[in-house]
Amino acid sequence: MGDIQSAVVTDVKKQRTSKQRPQGINTVYLLQVASKTFGMSAQETMRIAEHLYLSGYTTYPRTESTDFSPNFNFNEVLVEHKNHPEWGDYVRKLLEEGHNKPRKGVDAGDHPPITPIKSAQRH
Repeated sequence: MGDIQSAVVTDVKKQRTSKQRPQGINTVYLLQVASKTFGMSAQETMRIAEHLYLSGYTTYPRTESTDFSPNFNFNEVLVEHKNHPEWGDYVRKLLEEGHNKPRKGVDAGDHPPITPIKSAQRH
């Protein structure tokens, strides 16, 4: 057996941090997250994103916009997810108690940010 090491804590600092509300997701951010988180190539990410769009699960995946229009109906999107077995409880709480809109982003004038508009189930 190795030697047992000991340590003494001499100081503890507590610090409160906050994080900004996110912006809507554009294509570039989607590609970055898929690469960093899952090690996916841009080609594979876009193949899956386009399949989800064509199947009606998301809005159009090729967009430069990160800002939602003022008349975007977030509650309509949330209602589509309220019965999901994994996050439905959280969505129902958002619908009951209210929710913050995403932080203002850039409206590139092409399409809205990528948004999950239909709930999928695991198979």
